Amino acid sequence: MRKIVLSAIVASSLAIVGMQAAPYKIDVSHSAINFKIGHMVVANVNGNFAKFSGNVDIDPKAKTLTKLNGEIDITSINTRNEERDGHLLGAEYFDAWVYPKGMLKATKITKAKNGIRVEADLTLRGVTKKVIFTGELKGPAQHPMLKKEIFGLTLQATINRKDFNIGKDTSGATMGESVDISINLELHPQ
Repeated sequence: MRKIVLSAIVASSLAIVGMQAAPYKIDVSHSAINFKIGHMVVANVNGNFAKFSGNVDIDPKAKTLTKLNGEIDITSINTRNEERDGHLLGAEYFDAWVYPKGMLKATKITKAKNGIRVEADLTLRGVTKKVIFTGELKGPAQHPMLKKEIFGLTLQATINRKDFNIGKDTSGATMGESVDISINLELHPQ
């Protein structure tokens, strides 16, 4: 009987904590999904995805991220070179006509020494892999025009493009295998 009562108390406490989280919307005009990859061993190519969306929940009192799901439109890739962008959208790389979306779903969010750690399932080109992001949830800050408290979320991770079958036949000397991903979001309460 004591175990049942204790279990009920713990379950109701967790439900109350979960109820404190609230949905936040991404302010796309102040947010970015960026990447960096090596080029010819001596330089880097920087790029971004201009179109993205997501669902984010934050507990504003505890100042903690509780949910993160996102989607990128692969066809919105921009490396500031149209010919290269077209090549990256093709079958050898993202195969964007078959796999037009990239997906991110956080599976575990924990506090880390200097911020947060997000374990997530990342899906690119139809392949899903576990990826560890580290970063920081900043805020809240009072938005002067909205008169609401907003947050900022920054996350970074490094993936191997070949794990997702992106350019699997392209030499690492021509195009680096490691890709640095940077997610920067400004979040407003819904």
